[in-house]
Amino acid sequence: MVLILGCGDVGFTVITEMKNRGVEVKIVDRDPKRVEQLKQMGYKAISGDFENTQVLKDAGLAQANLVFIMVSDFSAVHGALKTIKKLKTELKIHPVVVVRVADEAEVDEAKRLGASDALPSSQLLAKFTVNRFETIGTMSKEKRLRSLVNEFIGSRMAIVLQTNPDPDSIASGVALKRYAKAFGLDADLIYDGVVGYRQNRALVNTLELELLEADDVDFTRYTCFALVDVATHANCALPKRLLPTIVIDHHSVPSGEVNARYHDISLVGANSTVMTNYLRNAGVEVDGPTAAALIVGILTDTMSFTRGAKPPDFEAYEYLMELVDVDLLAGLMWPTISADALNVLMTAIKSSKIKGSYLLANVGEVNDRDLIAQTADFMIKREGIATTFIYGVCGDVVRASARTKDVSLHIGQTLRTAFGKIGAAGGHSKMAGATIPLEFFGVSKKNRRMKIDQVVGRGFLETLGIVKPRKTR
Repeated sequence: MVLILGCGDVGFTVITEMKNRGVEVKIVDRDPKRVEQLKQMGYKAISGDFENTQVLKDAGLAQANLVFIMVSDFSAVHGALKTIKKLKTELKIHPVVVVRVADEAEVDEAKRLGASDALPSSQLLAKFTVNRFETIGTMSKEKRLRSLVNEFIGSRMAIVLQTNPDPDSIASGVALKRYAKAFGLDADLIYDGVVGYRQNRALVNTLELELLEADDVDFTRYTCFALVDVATHANCALPKRLLPTIVIDHHSVPSGEVNARYHDISLVGANSTVMTNYLRNAGVEVDGPTAAALIVGILTDTMSFTRGAKPPDFEAYEYLMELVDVDLLAGLMWPTISADALNVLMTAIKSSKIKGSYLLANVGEVNDRDLIAQTADFMIKREGIATTFIYGVCGDVVRASARTKDVSLHIGQTLRTAFGKIGAAGGHSKMAGATIPLEFFGVSKKNRRMKIDQVVGRGFLETLGIVKPRKTR
């Protein structure tokens, strides 16, 4: 909720824009006639002196994330800030407070008095205020997260990464650990699955990260649990008996499935963008290696700004590029390619089958499971291809990895439908994977490839409706 103190011409423009954006707004104004007009227009407004503590309580200051003081009289601004400061302590709240000032000369004074930000008056003030709304919103989130982190100082936080963490997940964990440490809360990074991909391993090795395997972790050691780049128990190692304290993710997920004291689901291209804003708004120093990790997270999850990138992703990238260790970044972005990776890619190119915009490839036996996912990532760049499905034998299982650019297709649900009854399968809307025990195929090694093609390759196409289901499976 946003609380507006003072609603003249500029304030009215601001509340109109916010109403159009679906933001809940409450208004306090000293003019009873203006308040009555606002009520008739459908706004929630009360009449009163916003230098009065009871008036601000009645207006819902305790529920406000943002407070805009829009009056032009600086003495009134001064009084309002003084009252809000008093109520912050009394009510234990941390709203972001933005004030209107006459010119730049009053900005520093307003901040000294407790304002989070100050905007000089001008003909463009209203538009500028609205444009700053999202930035101010991230400030509000950071204040709430900091308040929660402060409750656990003296204990230890478990930062749980998504299963088989990718660069965005790892970088997000690194950033949250740095954020918590800045306020005196120690944390551990915990994962399950495999830290695969040469880029992931390069991140871990270059930054000398200590990642703890979930199977070796005693979760009773922790009093605070944070999920980053994942929002529910479904895709991470947090025991189901434990509820997360903090969830910070960028994937779309029904709000009813997120159960945490603090959650931030920001629909941007990369979770590293979200974590960059937390560090930035908290004034936490971002060193060169951390900046490099966050940049890699942004670039990999947005496929170099070609997939799902939003303006905040570009802004975070520009901010981090001023801080990054460029040589380190180059090493992380382009680690050496193994001979095995080239061989698997060559096999995929030779064996690929194309059905419309779908590309499938059986890459045979693979030593490194991550090469299947890497190949799926690479092959989707082929002209005319919207979805890739790569599969092969890794040890005693068949592993499959899928990627899609088709907005009408949820690839995670597709793989769950296709293989959920014979193995483990799932993932996000654009990327997913499946694992099927090799014993399921029940044939000799000589005939195994054909059987795998029938069950896995054709099964994928049948689920999509590309080919007709066989009479028997």
